[in-house]
Order: sequence, then structure tokens, then C-alpha cells
Amino acid sequence: MARFQVTDIEADVFADLLDELQELYERCEINLIELEQTPDDVELLRSLFRAVHTIKGDLGLLSITPLIQFLDHLESTLSLLCDGQIHFNAMLSDLLLLSLEKVNGFIRECHAQGGFYFDQLQLERVEALLARIQADNPEQHEQIIRSALLTLEPNLVLSGNEPSLSPPTLSRPEDDLDFFRILMQPVEARSRYWHGRCDRQLKIALLINRYAGSAVNENQLTAACYVHDFGMGFLPLDILHKQGQLADNERQLIQTHVYCSAKLLENMPYWHEAKMMVLQHHEKCDGSGYPLGLKDHEITDGAKILAIVDTFDAMTHERSSASHLRRPYQRAVAEINRLAGTQLSPYWVAAFNQAMQALLNQSRDKL
Repeated sequence: MARFQVTDIEADVFADLLDELQELYERCEINLIELEQTPDDVELLRSLFRAVHTIKGDLGLLSITPLIQFLDHLESTLSLLCDGQIHFNAMLSDLLLLSLEKVNGFIRECHAQGGFYFDQLQLERVEALLARIQADNPEQHEQIIRSALLTLEPNLVLSGNEPSLSPPTLSRPEDDLDFFRILMQPVEARSRYWHGRCDRQLKIALLINRYAGSAVNENQLTAACYVHDFGMGFLPLDILHKQGQLADNERQLIQTHVYCSAKLLENMPYWHEAKMMVLQHHEKCDGSGYPLGLKDHEITDGAKILAIVDTFDAMTHERSSASHLRRPYQRAVAEINRLAGTQLSPYWVAAFNQAMQALLNQSRDKL
């Protein structure tokens, strides 16, 4: 292992650059998540390229030379993507994300300890592999990227026909679902408005899905119901519980929770479908939602179900907003129907109506 030592950098200058580097790293993460949905989006690719280019420039100002050449190779790969000479895919996304995580980790260590240890041979091997990704050898890209990923992180388990360097995981989807449910308990405990929210929404979501012939995989929908608001647990409670109208920057901060929640499933390939539901559950059928402004046909069915149960739960339970009125079930159902075709999917609202009628009939039978 080699060690890089910082010299002649003022602490306040380093701190300012560190803040910028963290913002750039987070922008790269967001871009990579969005690109999984729209892999041919040139503007997203260019935004990612600019962010990596700026990170490289900042490291140049700090004279952190071991990482500059490494980032230069990443930048060259991104340039090929921007020019349409190679194509974005999930495995390349993993490689870019893991590479940027490594760089970010080195920078944090550098700030905390005045330097960092790094495996120079490892970086050189990855650089050599990145240099082999060219427009004229697309058939080799998958193997090159796979090799680069395993060079950066030897314990990764990758899908494919060849033997993995690590034994496959023996966990079952049911084990993951138990984990997600338990994981959300302390998140729900952070606010008195959230208790029991996941289980309430899950019950209705599964019922809606069954009335539509179980068009959405139940495991994936269950996972999405549990974790779609995971990111809310990391936002300031003074903003989440604010009585008055949110400022623009506060609203934008809250909207980032979809990325944080989706990120939870980023390295769990089995749950990719659930991740897309989580990422899209605040999209609206008329294109006015976030984070991507998708329209009806572009939104996954699971996300459309989540949007309905999320809206219904907000209507029928207490919230922090002083202007919020808790609605009776029948009135909330009527309001959901008024949103069909604009915010919510008409097809899934029809299934919601059937599910709610069954629930209401069940409640009357118990009286």
C-alpha cells in the first residue's frame, strides 16, 4: 500500500473544496440513478461528465496526484458515452459509482487524517482496463467492466456464467422483506405521524394489485412499500414537521428522499424492480411529478400503486401541516378519484375503488 500525504494546503481552503467535492459526488450518484431509467439521456451524461471533470480539477488544485490519472480514465469513458460511441448499462453504472465511491472515500480520509493509503497497483490495473473500453470493441465491454469491478472490489458477487470469486448469497426474498420491515421501524419512530404507515400502505397496495389480477410482482411491491420513504428518516424534523408553507429549498430537500430510498436497493440486483417503483412513486401521470417528470406510460405500475396508497394515507391520517384536514375514508376515496388522469393512473384508481369497496364492506360485516 502506498500513502499520499497532503502538503501546504490551508485547512479552510481544503474544507471549502471538500464541500464542493461532496456536492459533485452526490450529483454523480443522482445522475447515475436517473440514467438507469433513461440511459440515452445525453444531458444526464453530459452532467455526469462535467461533474467528474470538475472533481478532477479540484483534486488538481489540492495536488492529489494519485487520483487525477484515475479520474482522467473515467472521464475518457464518459466522453465515449456522451458521444454515443459506447452505451450506458447497469454494469457500467456500477463501475462508475464504485469508482467515485473509492475517490470520495480517499478524499474523506485525506481530510480527516491529512493523507490516505491506496493500492497503486489496483488503480493502475483499473486504469488499464478502462483504457480498453473503446468504440470498436463493444463485444469485449462486459468482460472488461466485470474485470474492473472485481479489481476494485474483489468480494463483489456478479451475475454471469463464469464462477464468482465469492460464494453466492443464500438469503431469500422473504429474508430481505423481513429486513426491510425491521429497518423501517426506527424510521417510523422518528415522527408521531409515521407510526404503522408502511404496514397500512402495504395492506391496501397488495389488495389493489390483486383486484388488477396481480399484475405487479408482490415481493417487489412489498419491498417498495417498506422502503419508499426510507430517505425521509434522514431529513431534518423541523422541515418535515413545519406548520407553514415550505420554502423552495426545503421542498427540494424533501424531494431528494426518493434518491436516498432508491439507493438503499442499489446493490441488490433482485430488487431492481422495487427500486424503480421507489424512484418513481412521486411521478404524476400528467408529467408534473418528480424527480424526472415522467408521464403515465413511462411510470411503472408498482409506482402508480404506491402513489395512490401514499396519497390516500396522507389524506386519512394526521399530518404536521396546519392546513391539513384528516378526511373520512369515503371522502378520501372521492378525492382520489378526482385526481385520476392528472396525478394518478385512472386504471389503478379503478382497481383502488374495488379494493376500498371490499374493505368497507368487510368493515360493515363486522358491525
